[in-house]
Amino acid sequence: MGRIGEWVKKAQDLARGHSKQADQLLDRAERIAKEKTGHKYDEQIGKGADAVQRRYGGGQGAGGEQRRPDQSAQDQAPRPGPTPRPGPTPRPGQEPRGPQS
Repeated sequence: MGRIGEWVKKAQDLARGHSKQADQLLDRAERIAKEKTGHKYDEQIGKGADAVQRRYGGGQGAGGEQRRPDQSAQDQAPRPGPTPRPGPTPRPGQEPRGPQS
């Protein structure tokens, strides 16, 4: 096993032994990543965080259901799309154009 493989195994063992702290760290990293990317990749970041938690057995609440303590309703709500840009401003004396039919 290479050096990186050894580090990954050691990190997994530590996370399994301290899953609550690992969950908190992962939730914080997920939140920061979402903020830094302007929430453009929230779904992919969330899936990645879930995969990491499954790998070390974290994110389990009472009864074995997945638990995401720092995920607020804001993270789960759909985000509005970009605001459309306004059309050109008509020149004085020029009729504004409507949609073409």
